[in-house]
Order: sequence, then structure tokens, then C-alpha cells
Amino acid sequence: MAVQWRVGVRAAGVLVALTTTAGLAGCAGQAGAAAVVDGTAISTADVRDALDELEPWFQGVTTTNVLAVLVQEPTVVELAEEKGVGVSDEEARALLAQVVQQKVAGATATFTEPSMAVARYSIAFTNLQGLPDAEAVGAEIDARLRELDVEVNPRFGSLEDGNQVAAPLPVPWVVAPQAAPVDDGSTEPTPEPTPSSS
Repeated sequence: MAVQWRVGVRAAGVLVALTTTAGLAGCAGQAGAAAVVDGTAISTADVRDALDELEPWFQGVTTTNVLAVLVQEPTVVELAEEKGVGVSDEEARALLAQVVQQKVAGATATFTEPSMAVARYSIAFTNLQGLPDAEAVGAEIDARLRELDVEVNPRFGSLEDGNQVAAPLPVPWVVAPQAAPVDDGSTEPTPEPTPSSS
């Protein structure tokens, strides 16, 4: 499933597209990990930082789609480089600055590495989609993502076929709170439970 963040006017023709591609203490024994990809941890702090920094400027930013992008970004950026349509940090910074300006003229914002990774992913993904053999490239991305060894912290998401990160699954031991009884104005007493004779 693809989630698209649209920004007023398309930033330099770039559509920021996120492909939605968590143990309680972390993943694979790595405390503080939102996910682990081929042995490299994506920290919960990185996911939180990107979410906090991007949320004011992009619609539809969620923990799940930020994590999905951070899982996929190295693969997508590497393939873009191989196909001759790579992306630089300067381009990523420029995209983020342009989005901020489109949202609030004269505004500035600071973005850390996790947010830069989201911007690099966006540009690389768009560049790959623009190639004449985009369908074959899409199949290659899918194949490469399937080869990754990915673990996701269930608090942040769940892992679906093809190493796609999806929303967290409900856990059976968490019970939804029940609504408080409504006062219907009745003056009748609530019946007392009667002891059983067991």
C-alpha cells in the first residue's frame, strides 16, 4: 500500500511518496530499536525525531510510514545511485526547505539525519519512477526488499510479506476500556449480588 504526502504545490515536481511498506524493549536484543535491518538498528529516537520534524510540514505522517521509509531508504537510494539517478544530501535539504517555504512563506526548520533520509528516499523513489523501465525497477526494488533481514518492534509496526512495514497488530492482552455506566436518572437501587452456596 502506498501512502502519499502531498504538499500544496508539488515541490519541484517531487511527490513525497512513502511506501508503507515492533518486543516491548526493542528488536533482536537491541534496546531502543524500532527496527533492525540486516543487523543495523533504526532507533526509536530516530523515528520520533523524523516524526516530530516532518509532521508540521507534511500531511499524513505517521510513526508507521516514517519507520517504513527508514527501513527501505538505504535500498532505494542505493538502487537509484546504480541506475544513474542518485540523490545528494544537498537535494534532500533543498526539498525539505522548499516544502517548508510552501507551507509557511519565510519559515525555516532544522532537520536531522532521519528526516534527511526520508527526503533522500522521496527523491530517489521519484527518480526511479521516472525511468523508462520503471516497472522493472519496481520489481527490482521489491526483490531487494524481500532479501533484507528485517525485525520490527511491535510497538511501531508489523512486518508483512516482502518486508513491508504495516501498522502494529493489536495485542490480545490489551483490553479496550469500557464506557462508564450512564446515569439514567433512576432512583432504584442496584441489586446486591447474592452469595452462592458453593
